[in-house]
Amino acid sequence: MPSITPNEIRKLIELQLGKRDVQDNDRLVEDLGAESADVANLVAAAEEKYGIAIKESEIVHIFTAWDLFNLVVKHTQE
Repeated sequence: MPSITPNEIRKLIELQLGKRDVQDNDRLVEDLGAESADVANLVAAAEEKYGIAIKESEIVHIFTAWDLFNLVVKHTQE
């Protein structure tokens, strides 16, 4: 599988949340205004795009774009 870049995850977040210039350290809820359903949709989009499965117990640890990136990378390397 090709390597995943932080930029790909930022673009996914921008598309899903309708935001521009998302940064790695932007907090999904506090900085970008995401609600819990938005975070769930982001995870679902990442799962579909990269062919991975993220556990519900892991979703609660996603606070920033970088957190989502790290989780996607972790699952694509399994």
